[in-house]
Amino acid sequence: MTSLQQLSLGELRAHAVKTFRQGGGSRPDVLLIRAGGEEAVLKDYSRADPWFRRLVGPLSARREARALRQLDGVRGVPRLLRLVGREALLLEHVPGASARHAPPGGLTPEFFERFYRLVERLHQSGVAHCDLRSQGNILVGADGEPHLVDFTAHFRRGRSWNLAARWMYRQFCEADRVAVARLKQSHAPELLTEVEKRSLARDRKTPLERTARFIGKSVRNLSRWLLIRRR
Repeated sequence: MTSLQQLSLGELRAHAVKTFRQGGGSRPDVLLIRAGGEEAVLKDYSRADPWFRRLVGPLSARREARALRQLDGVRGVPRLLRLVGREALLLEHVPGASARHAPPGGLTPEFFERFYRLVERLHQSGVAHCDLRSQGNILVGADGEPHLVDFTAHFRRGRSWNLAARWMYRQFCEADRVAVARLKQSHAPELLTEVEKRSLARDRKTPLERTARFIGKSVRNLSRWLLIRRR
């Protein structure tokens, strides 16, 4: 029996049975791999544009792997099975669908309670996700539980002496919680509490939020301009 743990990147790609996202530019391929009765997800930057792949892809892969190792054992976060070379990660496959495509009434009060608990477990483990505004990063598992993917943009809690980093970490944790409220606003606005409504009213209006969005957008645009081929 072929084990996914033993396969090279090329061999893993040869066992792809589904494409969740096609790579190119600054995006990785995200593929469902099936071999020897095992399934996993391959997140592979090897098909990104050459300069992005060489300079940013390995950094992104290692960065996400570090977050997943720190969150190992947290239910609702896929396990990192291994890094594959410099440019790819092999991840636990979580059957389910994006919360973006949840049917009306599909996200229940119990789902949101579990989602808040999952986000709290992340924060207790020292990781803020930082990209939960993208509903594609939130999965509704086949078990009905919330699951989170794509930790590339995460922010880790700073050491006790690093007061600035710890302050920023608290702000990003709050942004994660607001993202849960935004999902509720999109799919079940009748469930919003008064606290959530006030959080949403403040959303995007703080100096940190505006600065973080400006820096993030500038870095993404600059890296794409420098590293991605013009077509």
